Amino acid sequence: MTAPEVRARERILQGAARLTARGLIARTWGNLSARVSDTQILITPSGLAYEGLRAEQLVLVNIEDGSYEGSLRPSSERGIHAGAYRLRPEMNFVIHTHPYWASVAGVEGRALTGFFHPLLGKRVPCAAYGLPGTEKLRQAVMEELAAWPDCRALLLRRHGALCLGRDMEDAFAAAEALEEVCEARVRDRLGEQPPAPVPRDLGSSRRRGDAFLLTLDGVRKSYHIGGRSLPPAAALHAAAYRAGNFQYIVHEASPAVVAASGAVRRLRPYLDDLAQIAGADILCVPDTPRRVEAALRTRNAVLVRGAGALCAGGTEGDAEAVRTLLQKGCAAWLYAGELPGCRPLGGVDARLQRLVYRQSYAKRRG
Repeated sequence: MTAPEVRARERILQGAARLTARGLIARTWGNLSARVSDTQILITPSGLAYEGLRAEQLVLVNIEDGSYEGSLRPSSERGIHAGAYRLRPEMNFVIHTHPYWASVAGVEGRALTGFFHPLLGKRVPCAAYGLPGTEKLRQAVMEELAAWPDCRALLLRRHGALCLGRDMEDAFAAAEALEEVCEARVRDRLGEQPPAPVPRDLGSSRRRGDAFLLTLDGVRKSYHIGGRSLPPAAALHAAAYRAGNFQYIVHEASPAVVAASGAVRRLRPYLDDLAQIAGADILCVPDTPRRVEAALRTRNAVLVRGAGALCAGGTEGDAEAVRTLLQKGCAAWLYAGELPGCRPLGGVDARLQRLVYRQSYAKRRG
């Protein structure tokens, strides 16, 4: 192994730890790469979480044709990374992830203009939408990178962002600058939002066999999933556990989620990661056990009318990922409401992505 390859592996692992610490990824979404030579890059593998990622699991990819070495598959977006290095020979590190503000701003599908940032200049292009890992998405990104050869960051509509740097620190600086610009744009468009009502606490819980431990208003208490005459919040959690093979349930009550729970009957995702991990649509139901159970049979989240949402997962990390993506997805819903003609993901795309996730990434993670 050459010295440049050893250094590249170290930098990617450092970058993965930084993304995880800053909450810029959920589950396996997002990927990092580093140039090894004029002909090869290293990239994170497909479907493996960053926690516990080892240097030997990083995959060598040929820049020219995207072919790779070893038994582990590289990220499905390796074509985007390889193409970026071909078009930008001066760049040595690429970050693709799904940051909060950049994802929200990207639902508009237009370049960001009308600003100036020392790192980003006066324009951040936006690549047209394509399903993750497809040639359509790769080609859309290549077109924007070719058209704007000085851009350091790129929005990917409904999908996230791509940031380039001469080294790891440079790429992260571009990613942080992009979030700064996007947050300003979204907040300016939304204006001053009225304070969301503070909903009642629905609690968080962990399953233990046929029972679950519910933490509500700072108090922990155990309940049986099949118990009768349960307190209201406990009854909702029991219903959620009956709906699927969940081990953790968390209540999410951020302002955007509470706003959505008071305004919609069905939340159709504007972002593909929400469709994948939470559901092709998120139902909003009254706080009755029967309706909550029905809504969670094919989903990992349910909006409870006026009270936020319950987010469910097979592990604590899964449930927290659903919570994170629902926060972002509801913010995207709010932002899209200010954009004439901005529509959510098509139903076929949303269902396809949910299916692929459940059959592929979820099994690999499990």
